[in-house]
This record gives sequence, structure tokens and C-alpha cells, in this order.
Amino acid sequence: MRGLLRDVGERGSALIIRGPAGIGKSTLVDDARATAIERGFRVLTCAGVQRESSSGLAGLQQLLHVVVDRADDLPDRQREALHSVFGLGPATAPDRLVLSLAVLGLLEDLAQQQPLLLIVEDVQWMDGPTAGLIGFVGRRVRDTAIVMLVTCRSDEADAVTELGLPEMPVGRLADGDATALLAALDPGMRREVRDRILDEAEGNPLALVELSRGLMERGLHDTAGLPARLPIGARLENVFADQAAQLPRPAQDLLLLAAAGDAATLTEIGKAARLLGIDAPEQRMREAAEAGLVRPAGDELTFRHPLIRSAVYGAAPFPRRIAAHRALAEVFAGDPERSAWHRSAGTVGRDETVARDLETAAGLAAARGVPGSAMRYLERAAELSPDPGQAARRLARAADAARQSGVPDAAARLIAAARKVADPLVAAELAVTESFLAFYVGGEVLPIDRLIEIARRTAAVDRDLAVTLLLFAAIRCRHEAPASADGERILDRLRELGLTAADPSMTMATAYLAPTRDPESLLAAVRAAAGDMSVLPLVYANGLGAAADALHDWVLAGACWTVAVEGYRRAGALADLASIQIQLARNLMMRGRLADAALTADEARRHGADLGLPLIATSAEVVAAQVAVWRGDAESVAAVHSDRADLRFHLGWARGLSALSASRPAEALAELLIAADHPDLGPLVVADLAEAASRAGDTGRAALRLEALADQVRPFRSALLEILVECGRGLLAGDGDHAEEHFRAAIGPPAVAADFPLQVARTRLVHGEWLRRRRRTSAARDEFAAAAAAFDLAGALPWAARARAELRATGVAVDAAAGQPAAALLTAQELQIARLAAQGRTNKEIADQLFLSHRTVGAHLYRVFPKLGITSRAALAGALGEAT
Repeated sequence: MRGLLRDVGERGSALIIRGPAGIGKSTLVDDARATAIERGFRVLTCAGVQRESSSGLAGLQQLLHVVVDRADDLPDRQREALHSVFGLGPATAPDRLVLSLAVLGLLEDLAQQQPLLLIVEDVQWMDGPTAGLIGFVGRRVRDTAIVMLVTCRSDEADAVTELGLPEMPVGRLADGDATALLAALDPGMRREVRDRILDEAEGNPLALVELSRGLMERGLHDTAGLPARLPIGARLENVFADQAAQLPRPAQDLLLLAAAGDAATLTEIGKAARLLGIDAPEQRMREAAEAGLVRPAGDELTFRHPLIRSAVYGAAPFPRRIAAHRALAEVFAGDPERSAWHRSAGTVGRDETVARDLETAAGLAAARGVPGSAMRYLERAAELSPDPGQAARRLARAADAARQSGVPDAAARLIAAARKVADPLVAAELAVTESFLAFYVGGEVLPIDRLIEIARRTAAVDRDLAVTLLLFAAIRCRHEAPASADGERILDRLRELGLTAADPSMTMATAYLAPTRDPESLLAAVRAAAGDMSVLPLVYANGLGAAADALHDWVLAGACWTVAVEGYRRAGALADLASIQIQLARNLMMRGRLADAALTADEARRHGADLGLPLIATSAEVVAAQVAVWRGDAESVAAVHSDRADLRFHLGWARGLSALSASRPAEALAELLIAADHPDLGPLVVADLAEAASRAGDTGRAALRLEALADQVRPFRSALLEILVECGRGLLAGDGDHAEEHFRAAIGPPAVAADFPLQVARTRLVHGEWLRRRRRTSAARDEFAAAAAAFDLAGALPWAARARAELRATGVAVDAAAGQPAAALLTAQELQIARLAAQGRTNKEIADQLFLSHRTVGAHLYRVFPKLGITSRAALAGALGEAT
């Protein structure tokens, strides 16, 4: 650890110190703290608490309360998020990724001025939101002057795994070292006593110290005074409880207030002590400090070891705990959240008044952007609710708060508890929460017919909620059971709720479930609704995009999803943003905008990973892999894996295209035949499938599949689908004369080429190959040249190389390296940042838009300049001209 501190000028680091209670983790951290202070570090600390007596983000407030006033230099959205959480500004309910970036940005700013040591003790007891922030920051400190040390109990493996940080296990002392330690503590200790302590302590340093101290303090010289054999942690708690019990009763009560109050200051503990009738609380605190149980420092108080806090609280009689919490509630009367929490801890039995106060506290916490606190307040409110129905409603709200906090396991537990009460409104709220969890995290989902039934029961009490559930069911039905009777049932239920054909919700549901019924009218209705999305809730932009996609109007779908992405970006709703970015990235890929597709997919992947949403992250990786194949990076496809059936279809398409571009047509055909079975992908795969079949000399199955798909999509009159189908027909026609009419139909008018340049270029390439085989060399040259230019512009490097090779074969001298833009040297994120910087955005504005820390933006630009061969922001626009 001293090495980590020494190397902080070269790189930052994060380390988890893992071991059982008493093994020496705190001693190691204390040594690091002292060394850091000697070397001029600023030290910030926080600690988890074993009992659930603290609210969400209590750990963050411990860590940053002395430096939060330094947040003024952060980007606007991030500064507002941090101020909201600390109650220093308007409640903004920030997304947790925005808050994470604010914390990282603040720490980076502090580390620019002075090296920083962050100490997080007992992370296994840390509130979930703070633990998530710790992992987020710890994974990003390498390029900073920050060292983070995290301690964790060895029996809490899940807490460590979720952080994703390197570990250093701390094991027991060797027998010789343990014997030497006892000899140093008490040279005159009798052998049988020493052997019993060695046996009891099991090489645990704290156990060796405290067990021997207990004997010495009592003047005992045999083993009768040792506690009964228990797990080490429990034995140490017994020892600490015994030490506390030696204090006068007022000092014990003061320690209990400190243990119950968590982050309470000495001033606040003193006020609560006086309410309990404790005279001279300052003197009582000195008594506890002299006993070695606590360490006062200014107005703050820390326990010498975390087990002392839990020992004091656990050993206190129940009535004294109740009295302590009630006194603290009175002290915190000006803070509705802390006061309500302590009132609830001091309540015996059920109490609707206290439950309502907790519900109010949950609303305040949610408004500040701390859904983890809201979850815990609502769960405790449910426990105190006399009415089972009210308890279930509070549990349902707690489950959704857990979902927003990124703790799906807690959400599932709360959903199961709330479902025990048969309340239609509760069932509907739970169904919405479960649907969101399924979309973002994956896992089990409610059957579609169950969603429909819940919506029916909900309609009488909440029509809008019923409509929301039916739209969820419609989306599920489109993807999972497009030919089932559930689709018509959903539409019937919407009509029963009074929705007309002109209602955007009805338009969307019909487009999802019955797109071929009257596609022209449906598309007109989607266009009409999309004409002014500013008057509709933001979710409609996403829904209308999905409706346009179902009707195969890719340009309109892209426009709707772009509006949705911009709206969710402004709102900071990152899970929704990432989900829609996946759709938009695939849309951009099909429209030939590969650089934009790569940027969008990469941002969605990053948000999915940062938010702990594996389904979002993997879906984005799949789209990014598809884009990468077009751009010549076949390795990206090999690196992506998924067990989900729908993603396997997409991966099969990407692998098939990769094999096709690598001249492995038989392998490509096998992958693409499977991908063509997907109801949404099938029409998009036909041109790839036809080319693979043509090159493999196995056209029979592909021809049947193509014509079946052509019949399926004919009602839509989609420009994109016409390109793909006609190109496929031309390829499967072989060298016959009628192949050319299909190729020319696929190429279409210039407006079509502008909307789908990649697909038109692909058609020109295979048409040129057909012309060359027919010895129409001049016409073939024109097609190859047009294809190569379009592929170069899109960044489809292997396809451009193939077009130039064909052009060279017709006798035209071509530079094999032509067409590669300088921006191809940049990563997706570097290009995204460079583009915004070229538009004149500051680092803070870019950070706010892309949900990065502003110093991360600066670091990326630092790497971009030499890659592009420039030295200033002013030169970015020129260097990126080809990419923008």
C-alpha cells in the first residue's frame, strides 16, 4: 500500500483489502493514512454500518461532506446533482450515473491540487448507492492522483465482486508470529493460558490482543474468564460489549447514542444525551475515549473498530435503544428524512402516522435523486402500515425505487412481498416495474396474457396505467409472439378503454401488432403524431420510432429516435437513453451512417456498463459488432457472446456478414439462413443471404426464403426493403439477362441512394461484377467507381477495398489506400468528443452532454490531437472534415 501511495504521481490505483473481522485490515489502513498525511495527501474517509440504521448515500455524505463546497467548478448538470443530494440546491432527482460522474469529477479536481487518499471501510455494510459509486470511481482512478483503499469482510464475496476492483486478501498470523505477539503483550503469561488464547484466536491479531487484554484487565491468569467458543466476530463483539459494560451507565448510554446516530456529530449526540437526562455528556465521552472505545476529533466521533459500534448497539436492552432513537429523532426534527427514520426505529408495533412521515421522506429523497433512500424509507413504512393494502402499495413503490437505484435483487424481493396482497393497482405498478427490469436487466418476465389481465383489472382505477401496461404487452407480443391471438386481444382492450384510431397510443399498438392491416394509413398516422412531438410525453418519441420501424420507414424511425435520444439526454434518464440508442444505432447502420452508428452504440454500451444493466450493454455490443464488420473489424464479432435468443439472431447476422466479407460463403450462408428466420431481421438479411448463397453455389433455399420474405413485406412499399429484395433477386438470377432489371430496380432514383447509400453501393458492386462477367467493362467501371466512393465515405473499408480491386481488374489504376479518413484513427468516444469540440463546445459542455467527467474529456482530446496531427482545437474541424 505504501507503494501505491509512492506511485500516485504516475498512476492512481484502487485496492480492496479483504479478510475476516479483526485480521488487521483497519491497522493496515491506519498505517496508509499516516503515511499519506506525511506525504501531503488529503484523506477522505467513510465507513459502512452493520445495522440498517442509515439512509441511502449516508456513506457518500460521510466521504464528501467536508469538500462538497468545492463542486462549483463541475459541469452544470453534475454540480446540480451533487448539490441536490447534499440538500444544497433545488431537488433535481439526478440519474445515478450523473451523480457518479459528479463525484468522480469532484475527486479529480481535488486530486489536481493535492494527492488524494480515499478510505472506505467495511464496504460490505455500505449503503448500496454509495457502494455503487465507490466501484464506479475505483475503476476510473488510474489516470488520476487518487489512491482508494476499500476494506471488506472475507465472508461477503458478493460485495467485492460487484465493485470490480483488484483485491489483496489478508490472512491469519503464522503460529510463531501469534506467539511472539502474545509474548510482547504479556511476557509473564502462563503457558496453558497462552495456548488457550492461541487456540481461541486462530491467528486473528485483534482476537489475540483483546482476549489477552480482557484477562489482564480482570487480573485473571487462567482460561476460566474467556468467553464461550463462538465465531471470531461474535467473540470479539462479546469482548467489546464487556469493555463497554465496565463504563458508568451514562457513558454507556452516550455510546449507544453514537452507535444509533451513525453520522451524528458530537454536538448532536450531546443534545440527544441531555434529552435522555445524561449530565455532562462531554465528560461521559472522555470516559469512553479513555477506555479506548471511541476517538473524538473536533465535532466528529469514530469507533476504534467497527465491531465496537455493533457490539454497543447489540448489547443494549431494547427499551434503551428505543429511547435513543426517539431522542435522536427530536434532535433531527429540522431534517424530515433523518427524523422520520429515527422515529421509525423508535416505534414499536404499527403506526400509520410514522409510516406517512416515512413516505414523505421517500418523496424528498426521490426528489433529491437518492432512490436508494426512498426504497428503504418505503420498505420501513410498509412494515409500520396497519393496513395490508397500504403496506403493499408502499412495497410496490419501494420496488420501483430499487429498480431506479440499480439493485434488481432488492427490487425482486420487494415485488414478491408486495404481491402477497391482491390489489389491482399494486399488481399494475409491479408489472410496470418488472417490465422495465426485463427490458434493461433481463431475467424472468410476466407472461403476455398476464399483462393483459392486469391491465383489464386496473382500467377502472387508473386508465393511463392500463394503457401503459397494454403497450408493454404489445411490444412484447411483436417480438415474442407476432402471430398469436394476444395481439388482437390487446387492441380490443385498448378500444374498450376508449382509444380511437387517431390516438397515438392506438396508432403505436396497431403498428406493433397489425402492421400489414393498412400500412399506408398507419404510416400517415405515425407521421401526423410525429409532426409535433413536443406536445407529447417523451416516451411517445420512442414509441413512434418503434411504430415507424415496424412499418419499415427507417428514415422516420430514425428521426423519432433522434428526438427521443436528445430528450432523454436532456432529462438525464440514462437507462432510457441507452435503450433507445441501441435502436438508433442499428437504424443508422442500415442507413449507411457507420461512424454515427458506432458512436451511438459505443455510448449505449458505456451507459449500460456504468449503470449495471447487462442486457443493455450486451445489446449495444452486438450492434457495435455489426457496425465493426462493415468497417473491417471482424474480431469484434468473435468477442461478443450472448445466451439470449434474440441477440443470437443479431450475432448470427453479424457473423454471416463477417464470413461473407472474408470470402467464406458457405459459413456465411449457414449463419444467415438462421438469422433470416427472425421476424424483424429476415427482410434485412435477404441481400446478404442471396450473395452468400450465390457465391456458395447453393441458391435453392435462399431463393425460397427471399420470395417468402418479399411477399411478407410487399404491403409496406419500403424503399430500403425494395433495395434489399431486388438486389437479392439479381444475385440469385445468376448471369441471366433479367438479373440487370433487378439490380437497376434496387439502385433506384438518387433520393433513395441518399437515404441508404451503403445498400445502394452494395448493389452497384454486385451489379458491376455481373456486368464485368458479361464483358461490359465500361459500365462495370462506372458501378465499381461509384461503389468505392460510397463505401469510402461510409467508412466501409473492406467493401471499398473490394470495389477498388474490381475496378483495378477492369484496367483502371487505383490507389489501394485511397479513401481512409484521418478520423478512422480515433476510437468511437474520441471521435464523438472531437466532433463536439470542433463545434465549439467546452470540455464541461461536452462532459454534460456525454455523461463524462470534464477531465476525462480533456484526457481524450489530449490523445486526439497527435492522432490527427494537429495542436489546437481550432484545427479539429478541418481534420475531421471527412468524418463530419
